[in-house]
Amino acid sequence: MKKRKKIDYPAFNVALGKTLAAAAWSDGDLNRMEMNCLQSIILQLPYITFEDWRRLKIYLAYPITEPEQDAIVEDFIDKVYHKGHSSVAWQAIVEILRADGEVNEDEIKFAKEMEQALEKNDASFLRKLKFFFLSNSIKNQNAWNTKKEGRDRFIHEFFENPIYFLFRKAILEENIEVFLNKPELQKICLLAAILCYVANEDGKIDLCEIECIHGLLVSEIGISPELAHLIIRIATKIDINEFKLRELCSSLSDSAKEEETLTYFSFISRLVVFDNEITVKELEILRTVALYLNISKSIWRTTLLNTKKMEEAGKKKD
Repeated sequence: MKKRKKIDYPAFNVALGKTLAAAAWSDGDLNRMEMNCLQSIILQLPYITFEDWRRLKIYLAYPITEPEQDAIVEDFIDKVYHKGHSSVAWQAIVEILRADGEVNEDEIKFAKEMEQALEKNDASFLRKLKFFFLSNSIKNQNAWNTKKEGRDRFIHEFFENPIYFLFRKAILEENIEVFLNKPELQKICLLAAILCYVANEDGKIDLCEIECIHGLLVSEIGISPELAHLIIRIATKIDINEFKLRELCSSLSDSAKEEETLTYFSFISRLVVFDNEITVKELEILRTVALYLNISKSIWRTTLLNTKKMEEAGKKKD
């Protein structure tokens, strides 16, 4: 990607980030190549902070509908004041649409609509005049509108527990009865997310690991198989790095009693040893989770000893 000049401003870059997310979702799917391209572009934009990137992730969590898309594009066009803005935007949009090596009809349609909107915007003499006289106030406006609209209203909740946020959305679309209260569901969603992170230590979650997590949620937590399946399906779609893992563990630890946290940690330990073989990387991840859940050293030593015993017992059975 070519180096971009610092011609834009925070509010423009945030609006551009949302627009690029809409472009990536224009075909109804957001794959890994598009995600990597999107992250690379946004983090290279001047005046974009790590906090801005965190907030923008809510626009990557699930598909952007046509009404959302229209609102995002309209807000972005309102931030474009001269040719330099539209050039940066157009270059970035083309990169996103080409990220996976192919451009389908939906993406072509989106690109044409954006191109027409940008051309129309560039031709507006009044907007150029406004930027000439009010450039300082425009550049210094808040990147995030204080009057929260659309997904921006749910950013805090998304940070706190992305699995529950998406679960609540999915439960409205599927006919599954849920008898647990919100705090209990939130804890289960957090636990499922952590379990999926641990299972994904080798870069993939296989069917046996899914079945193990499903069994823990059903037999130990006591939720229905249908509900467990839905929560796991959502948890496996969330991209969790170690920074996000720390947040999830912190939220779980804060919302659960000490004995509950210890029980949850025992479930995580059982997942690590379920295949009767513990790798060095799995032990490192288990130790990391223990630290983030504020598990004491004595409990950690006991857990480590028990996992070794379970591993040896499992090998003898085999």
